[in-house]
Order: sequence, then structure tokens, then C-alpha cells
Amino acid sequence: MEKITMHQRFITLLLVITVLGAVYAPAIAAETLRVGEMFEIDSLDPAQGGTFVKEKALIAETLVEPDPDFTLVPGLAESWTMVSDTVWEFRLRKGVCFHNGAALTARMAADSITRALTINPAIAGITRIKDVAATGEQTLQIRTDGRFMALPAALVYADLAIVHPESETNDQGIIIHPIGTGPYQLVAWKRAEQTVRLTRNETYWGPKPKIARIEFRAIPDPATRSLAIQKGSIDLVPDAPYGDLELLRKKGLSVTIANAARVYQISFGSLTGTPFADVRVRRALSLAINREDIVRYVLFGMGKPAAGPYEKNMIFANKDLNAPVFDPEKANALLTEAGWVDADKRGVRRKDGRPLALTLYTHPQRPGQKPMAMAIVQQWMAVGVKADVRVMNWSAIGMEMKPGDARLGANATAMIPDPDYYLRRLYARTSPDNQWGYVNQTVEDLLSQGIREKDPARRLETYKKIQALVVEDQPLIHVSYYGVNIITSPKVNGFVFNPVCHDYMLNTQMTLEK
Repeated sequence: MEKITMHQRFITLLLVITVLGAVYAPAIAAETLRVGEMFEIDSLDPAQGGTFVKEKALIAETLVEPDPDFTLVPGLAESWTMVSDTVWEFRLRKGVCFHNGAALTARMAADSITRALTINPAIAGITRIKDVAATGEQTLQIRTDGRFMALPAALVYADLAIVHPESETNDQGIIIHPIGTGPYQLVAWKRAEQTVRLTRNETYWGPKPKIARIEFRAIPDPATRSLAIQKGSIDLVPDAPYGDLELLRKKGLSVTIANAARVYQISFGSLTGTPFADVRVRRALSLAINREDIVRYVLFGMGKPAAGPYEKNMIFANKDLNAPVFDPEKANALLTEAGWVDADKRGVRRKDGRPLALTLYTHPQRPGQKPMAMAIVQQWMAVGVKADVRVMNWSAIGMEMKPGDARLGANATAMIPDPDYYLRRLYARTSPDNQWGYVNQTVEDLLSQGIREKDPARRLETYKKIQALVVEDQPLIHVSYYGVNIITSPKVNGFVFNPVCHDYMLNTQMTLEK
């Protein structure tokens, strides 16, 4: 009998491993949806990073959910009633369990919301929640600071996603392994590698997810996301560079284009002690922007020129507003009227010896922002404004930006599906997001009126009046509504874009072809 040498055994073992790998690796890959996330994954604590935990990873859920038309539907709460001007009662859905098998109770939900308010005090300002208490095994009451008709909508806010009290935390009390009730549960988060692995929640109370596993990998650069899905190392990416979309289609990838509840807008450093204090300067800067050309040539047709914060097909929108028409002649006249003139004919307007100059900041994760910023400063320079563009991470902009500078961002308008959310955050005198210091007493009065009004039709009319006022005042400039693209590989089926999402939202009925 012929002897088998150690070398032959080694070669045979390698062949077996290779064959098994060829057989089983595709099956494993086919059961895992690989997603290229557009932002760094810095937190899995819903109170700090609820958008990822709730909307993308589908780990945790909120008491109230939004339908794609921005109406409210039951989430973990099956019903709610207004008990008094400041108290609301929510009855929880029965049969819901956390990923560790524990049944959801009102006490757990109340503790989760209370913890979120402590970890992230900004939530209290957005939701006006004063305190939360369980009043029964399945009922809890939420007390607000004054009458707040938007509370049910506020509970859609992803940072209020419910997690189990035994969710693992670090030494600072920040959750690093959330235990939620959602259709997927966390397997591992490797922060250094910027990856998150999830597995299907087999006991999920709702429709069972059809994909067994999901893996997220942070890819903040749009061009790198595009290359990753072209190579086949990723199955789904949001916001590829707009100039790549036709190439991606030709390569057999599916390109979904949709309008998100988001608006490109320019905010100013300060409306006090700067050229922006003069409404004529703000209006001139707005009129000098050719929105039609930006949408057509810079954004490759993705989006629409913005008339105000809300696109006309949104239920909150003041449909009587129209996007400003590009009018450099009127922009020049307004700047001259405001005392900014180009006396030496060198192309830069001056007033009291000071040039009309600014830096326009933006960040790189959204592919339209840098080219849009570059186009805008060119259009401003044509009316005598000296401007340049700086691109850096969002958090760094706040440290670098001066009062006389401006910032281009893509702001979500319906993370809470109620008009009070965006309008109060951006225009209320005391809002921490109103960093430019806009004050209009009529707007203040209407905000107070709108949040207390019980009649839905009258509420909506109040917020429409606010939209008209702020568009006239131009404390910030709306440029274009946001068009989003989602690229999926041929094996991904069933992705449907949900316009209420922050960036994109996965769904349980997506499938993967094997």
C-alpha cells in the first residue's frame, strides 16, 4: 500500500478547505446584506446616535412611527390620548420583547426615555418632555412643559428609541451594546474598524425580516462608496457622486433616486455686527444664486429649486411660496443700496473701506455640497462678493467659522414629522440651533400659537404664515430640495425609499438573491 506523506496530507487538506470555501462562502455572503454607511459609526447609544440605531440598523424602535406621507401610526405604543393640556397617555403594544427575551413594560419604556433626556438634554428642548412615568404594566404618561400638540410626532424622534435597561454601557454610562425590540439585533460593533454586524431577531413582533444578517461599514467618502459597490464588496450605498450614476446603471447596478425631507440651505455666522445684519445683503445673496442651473448642472437634476423649507408635496408646505428667480441685476442694486460698492472697479464691493468677503464652509459626506458651494461662490463673485470655499468635517466647521462667514448644509426638515420641529429649531429666538441670532417677534408669537392650537387646520395655517415671514426675512437661504440616490447590487430586491428617513432606511421585506 502506497504511503501518504505529510506533504501530500497537507495538500489534500488545502484542497478540501478550498472546495468547502467555494461551496459555503457564496451562501454566507448571499445571506448578508453589506451596507456602505455614509458617516462614521461613532455611537450606538440611541440617545446620541438614534438615526443609525433606529433607521439604519433597525435595532431599536420608538413609541410612535411615521408613514411615508408623514402621518403618525402606532409603533411600540398602540394608541395615545391627550389627558390634559400637559399630560398624554400612551398604551403599549402587547407581545413585544427585547432581544434578551424580556417583555416590554411601561416602566422600561419610561426609564429609557428618561435616560435619553439625561444623556442628551437637547432632546428635552425638541420634545418639551418634562417627565415620564409608568401608570400601569402597559400604560405610561408623559408630561410636557406647557401644551405641546406635537408630542406624538416628537416621539418619532430616533434619539428616543426604546432600549432595555441592561444594555451594556461603558465607564461613562454610554450604551455600547443596545438591546432593543427591533427586527435586527447587534452581534458586534468594531469601532476601530468602523463596522457593525447584525443578525435577524427571530422573535420580532412584526413582519419577520427576510435577510438573515446585515453588516455596515463606514465609508464617508462618496467616491469610495461608489468604487466599493462597483467592485462588489458592498451591496448598498447611499449618495454616490452624481456624476457616477449613469456609469453605475451601465454596470448593472440599480439606482434609486428620490426626494428626501431635507433642504440645502446657507446659514450665516451671525446676523449681528456683520454684513448679514442687513436684510438687503441677505436677499441679494439669495437672488445672485442661479438655483435652476445648480439643480440641472451641479446636482445632475437631483432635487428642485427651493421656495422655502418644505417641498410643495409635503403636507406642511406653504404652497403659495415660489423659489427666488435668479436676478443678478436686482442683487447688484440691493448691495449698492445697502452701501456696498465697487468704487475702484476691481470686482469686490466695499463699505467703509471693508471688503464684502466671506468663506462658505461645507462638509464632504454629501456629494452635492462641495460642487454646489463652489458654484455658489462663483455666482456671488459675479456680483462683487469675495468668497471662497472650505470643506471639512461638520464638527470642525463650528470651531473655524467666523461671524462673517456662512455654512452650506443639507438640513433635515421632518425628523419629527410636524412643522414645529424645523421652524422652531431654526427660527425661535431661544433655540440653540438659531446660532445666527434671528429675532422676529411675529414669528415668536406664531410659534407659541401654533404649538398650542388643537385644531389641525388652524395649526397648519399658522405654520404657513411663519414660512412666508422667514422667506421674506431670509435669515438663512434655502437653495435646493435634496435629491438622494441609493445604489444597490443586482442581488438586492425590495428596497423602497422612505422619505421620512434622515438619510436612508432599510426595511424588513428586502431580500437577497442567492
